[in-house]
Amino acid sequence: MTALLKLDRVSVRFGGLAAVTDVTMAFSPGSLTGLIGPNGAGKTTLLNAISGFTAITSGHIAMNEIDLSPLSAAERARLGVVRGFQTVRLLERETVFDNVLVGCERLPQPGLLGQLLALPPERRCRARDLAATETTLRDLGLLPIAHRRVDELPFASRRLTEIARLLVVRPTVLLLDEPAAGLDTRDRRALVESIRTYHEAGGLTTIIIEHDIELVRRLCPYSVALDMGRIIASGSPNEVLSEPAVQQAYFGVRSGA
Repeated sequence: MTALLKLDRVSVRFGGLAAVTDVTMAFSPGSLTGLIGPNGAGKTTLLNAISGFTAITSGHIAMNEIDLSPLSAAERARLGVVRGFQTVRLLERETVFDNVLVGCERLPQPGLLGQLLALPPERRCRARDLAATETTLRDLGLLPIAHRRVDELPFASRRLTEIARLLVVRPTVLLLDEPAAGLDTRDRRALVESIRTYHEAGGLTTIIIEHDIELVRRLCPYSVALDMGRIIASGSPNEVLSEPAVQQAYFGVRSGA
């Protein structure tokens, strides 16, 4: 299948530190990839490079043959590349609905005059954003708590609200950085099912950083392991985890231990 997202010999350096080195990967439309590796392997830096939060030192990143490398994070978001972070970042005193609605700001919006005068384009955009928010909340099972303030909610619901805010614009590429961090076993399973259901329905190209190996096994058909900024294995999660280099880097044990 033709690749939607391509990374060609991507490197990121911070002064003398090589965080990512010569990473080449291709992601097909609708693929779901788990990115694993020990702390400091370069996983978050790679997601930052794809999303535009970190400039690459060399190489190219392209989506649908469009060179993303010179584009800002905001410009990439408008093209459909969205990124979630390890720490939940929400408007604490606002409702779940309003937090997700904020995500629609990444869609084309009318100018200030149109908004002030409530001209027809403004009304159409408002109706579009409200409908998209309601649909996304329904898809993720958040509609029953849509009008509750997020500071009243358990952590699992807050995490899902943040993911809904990313998904409300119907992105092309979804980047998640440890979405299950801080969740208990039951909530992790619920998160897996929510991501899987939405992914299958929307055909997203999704890349997930996750330290929970069992979550990667359950959710991701394909995985890539990094160590010291380089790819050391790729394939199904079981194939990757059976690689001696991955066991040594990730678990600190040699093959067969």
